[in-house]
Amino acid sequence: MVELLMDFPDHVAAYRAVGSVSKEEYESIVMSRVNEVAEKYGKLNFIVLLETDMDNYSIGAFLEYLKISFQHFSKWKRMAIVSDEKWLRTAYETLSLLVPGVIKSYPLSEFDKAKEWVSGPAEV
Repeated sequence: MVELLMDFPDHVAAYRAVGSVSKEEYESIVMSRVNEVAEKYGKLNFIVLLETDMDNYSIGAFLEYLKISFQHFSKWKRMAIVSDEKWLRTAYETLSLLVPGVIKSYPLSEFDKAKEWVSGPAEV
């Protein structure tokens, strides 16, 4: 299940994933919000709270994630990944070297810290 997190500034696309995540959910909820923020601000701050493991993402949801990532490639400014999966946090930190903007990862216990950082200005 995917749900938008609403307690963020308007320039932040924020969502929480719990349990299974389908392509349809990802497309209608996450991609819709990311497109809205990108269109309105021209830049994106993004946070995902993963309270599930990547095995619960359908292949379609994962492909939609890749699609949205490349569609707005030059607009990413701050991206926070919040997960207790250490390998996932390491992968995103490595990816930060290859993309514009900054990607930071946090364990679930540091969600408030991630929220504060990603809520900063869209400029890095």
